[in-house]
Amino acid sequence: MDLSGFGLEQLEQGKLNDMLQQVGIEDVGQFVINFRNQAQQSGDDDEDTACRTASSQQANLFSMGSSLLNQFSHGGGGGGGGGDGNNSADMIQGAMKAYNMFSGGKNQSSGGGGFLDNISSSYQNAQKMYALYKQFDKNGDGKITVEDIQIYLQEMGLGFVSPYLAKALFQAVDQNHNGSLDFTDLMALTTLLNKMSGQFGGIQQ
Repeated sequence: MDLSGFGLEQLEQGKLNDMLQQVGIEDVGQFVINFRNQAQQSGDDDEDTACRTASSQQANLFSMGSSLLNQFSHGGGGGGGGGDGNNSADMIQGAMKAYNMFSGGKNQSSGGGGFLDNISSSYQNAQKMYALYKQFDKNGDGKITVEDIQIYLQEMGLGFVSPYLAKALFQAVDQNHNGSLDFTDLMALTTLLNKMSGQFGGIQQ
């Protein structure tokens, strides 16, 4: 069964847990904790090293990210302007490194790689994900809700994921059960989808 065919019946039968176990995820809660820890660690490492060794390159990436944020969020409420550019870049970089680590990069045994590997720069695509995420963050609190997740995935070219699967994964990643995800959680969800699509199919060509 590919990811587009996941419906209410599969959800009620507990198929999501079976599918996750087949891609090596025994405990989604622990996976999310590990993902967040790795993203935080990567962000801290970037602060210590990348600023010294690649400052001009990062400046270009930050500038590119600002352009994307302006492009995607104009007219969308964009709460909290100016001061968090570096924090946003650190968050993107940390989450992207965690994604690469936990999704197995391009050398997965299934051979497909993830949708973030299908473009020339996965970091630029992560910036696009963040810009789109901020657009859906209507009240500026740094989170998106379960009602937004299917539209978000469609905008990211992941419309093949069934609404039932999208919402079930959202609820699984939402470990504090407050009905919202921050960007790192969203990248963890994307990593799960990458692993599952490699095993079960569904990525559009």
